[in-house]
Amino acid sequence: MHVSLGYAIVFASTVLYASLGPLMKRANAKLPPFTVIAIAMIVLATGAIICSLVFEKGSRIAYGAYKQEIILLIIAGLLNLAAFWLGVLGYKYMPLWQQSMFTFFTPLLTGLFAFLILKEPIEAKMFLGLVLMSLGLYVSVR
Repeated sequence: MHVSLGYAIVFASTVLYASLGPLMKRANAKLPPFTVIAIAMIVLATGAIICSLVFEKGSRIAYGAYKQEIILLIIAGLLNLAAFWLGVLGYKYMPLWQQSMFTFFTPLLTGLFAFLILKEPIEAKMFLGLVLMSLGLYVSVR
């Protein structure tokens, strides 16, 4: 039961994320990339703050006790800014379907980063998958 719920949640998240590209590309047609990002992030941050306060009692968390975690989240936020900016900038240079093909690398790169950062085990078949996906991406964008 829990696994199927997890699949449903992740599928819903994937569908929502898939809708972001076309919406962002359309907005980016008339607005510059950082303006597009700023507006989207203001909405995201406001919603996250409200949800944290309402659903997680975020105002009661002793943030001083989580200094290392907050530093990691600041780094993650900066990486997200760079990735978001590059993604929005990429809208001008290639069709959306080609750009979204690059997301196929996400599971493999996530596995590699999980190994490097979290010391999670990694299997050799992941590297075979990386090679196959690279070939597939090359064929699809050529």
